[in-house]
Amino acid sequence: MRAWIMVSAKKSSLDVGKLIRDDLNFDAIEVLGPFDVVVRADVKSPQDLWENYISLINSLPLVGSCTTFLSIFERTKPVDQRPSAFILIDAAQSEHIEIQDEIFRMKEVQKVDIVLGTYDIIAEVTANSISDLFQVVRKVMNISKNILRTVTMVAFSGK
Repeated sequence: MRAWIMVSAKKSSLDVGKLIRDDLNFDAIEVLGPFDVVVRADVKSPQDLWENYISLINSLPLVGSCTTFLSIFERTKPVDQRPSAFILIDAAQSEHIEIQDEIFRMKEVQKVDIVLGTYDIIAEVTANSISDLFQVVRKVMNISKNILRTVTMVAFSGK
């Protein structure tokens, strides 16, 4: 099962992302948006998530808080190294699978999961350039009238 851990930093997100990568050896991606770092975790159980990810991240001195989303239905394409963004989507009830399917059909979409938490769907998208990335984000936002609200976090390399 996949979990998305959104980390809010007490200080610079570059420091927190580097700390998570170097000290915990997790795949930490710095983002611009309501959170500072995104960590994707493949876990066996909620207990595994807590013991081996969340408690370790929360123990770091620069971490302010973690917001975690647990995937209940995952869709993934091969990894892409182009500019990327994470889109948190609030969708109308009972439309989640249809929206996920529509978004997954887009060639720029790497991952799209239906999740438990404040948002209903998390999509990871890529593009050839930052300007193309913004066009992709707009396309996702307008793909369905059943998307009620979105929050986008653009990833940047802090490595």
